[in-house]
Amino acid sequence: MTRLTRRALLRTATLATASGLLAACGSEPAATVPADGVPRGKLSVWLHQTKAYDKVFNPLLRSYMQEFGGVDITPLYVPVDKLDAKLLTAFAGDVPPDLVKIGGWTIPGHARKGRLAPIIPKAMGVADEKALVQAYDEHAIGSLSYEGKLYGVPIDYTICYLYYRKDRFAEAGLDPDKPPTTWEEVAEYSKRLTSADGKKVGLQWILGNPQWTLMQLLALVKGKGGTILSPDATKATLASDAGIEALRYYGGLGNPKLSNPLSGFGLFATGEAAMLVSGLFAMDLFPTLNPKLTFGKGFDIAPMPRWESGQPVAPAYTWGWAVAQKSKLQYTAWHFIDYLQREDVAARQLKDASLLTPVKGWEKLPGADQKAIDIMAASAPHADFGPQTPVWNEMAKALTDAGDAVAFGKKTPEQAAADFDQAMRIAL
Repeated sequence: MTRLTRRALLRTATLATASGLLAACGSEPAATVPADGVPRGKLSVWLHQTKAYDKVFNPLLRSYMQEFGGVDITPLYVPVDKLDAKLLTAFAGDVPPDLVKIGGWTIPGHARKGRLAPIIPKAMGVADEKALVQAYDEHAIGSLSYEGKLYGVPIDYTICYLYYRKDRFAEAGLDPDKPPTTWEEVAEYSKRLTSADGKKVGLQWILGNPQWTLMQLLALVKGKGGTILSPDATKATLASDAGIEALRYYGGLGNPKLSNPLSGFGLFATGEAAMLVSGLFAMDLFPTLNPKLTFGKGFDIAPMPRWESGQPVAPAYTWGWAVAQKSKLQYTAWHFIDYLQREDVAARQLKDASLLTPVKGWEKLPGADQKAIDIMAASAPHADFGPQTPVWNEMAKALTDAGDAVAFGKKTPEQAAADFDQAMRIAL
């Protein structure tokens, strides 16, 4: 990406005409592209925030407004567990923010309902969408499209790891430098790591959470050769041998009765759980929750396990910056997004906040723990973002209901899988 600076914009402003810009931008609507190419206006942006990301985002916000004096930006920081509901309310009332940091998995649903604006390549310093796609990891940016149109650019990309407590391994007589590599080994290790009263366990699933339920079951189901939805996402397919076996395994590990306000994350931080599936961000999260827990000593990471006779599956997700279709400042919004996506910003964000912007060559970005990057790079060929469907929320909720029902012993794996497929027949 070539960032459009204020000086460059002013240098070309007298040569630009509205028709010329539209010709360069293809289908970009005239209302969104200023004739002089200069961003201006009052932008509203919604995002979930962490103290670590504050150090990156807030200085960028100030420097952008200083460089582009005609732009004023008002951020609203929303707790991550409240963001989706607040955004849906805003869309329903026709008062969405101009731009938002949004879960990539929700983009198809919003795009199908006409809530999001396609990207404006010119605002992002490239000639067309193809050139923009080439500036990013193809899988990460591809997950932000719907029906052939790109509706976002990726930020906060992760491929899941197996987190494990080295201290708990040592206490159980397990080698803390040899984490399990297969799901069969995870089950064996979990037996040794589980206390007689069940108050300490080996692997603990993150229950009740649609996003993490999908990540966890995706690895188990697809690793056995099954699918959650058909490849074209038109049919539910969990009620298969692979899906039922995955649910049975899911229900056999951990203790669903263990409670913590932060679910599995909190249980891992306290040591009640010795293993957890999570993303890159958790490397900074766990020491925040437990200052005595340091990476490489108290806990470590390993690649996602695979079934002994199955294919490797690395569940992945990305958040993305997106712009509301209702925004009257789409060009300015995309221009600001481009400012946030620079390679030097990506490096700083990775170093200070453990958030990875998957620009091309992200594997070589400085700042993160090299082991974490190496594992992600090795896992990238097996990255799987799960089904891309406009009814993602309905799918993930139904899958969570199925997984939780098995984990709590309320349904057999066969019944839970059949109920999921039935729920999705209605949703699809």
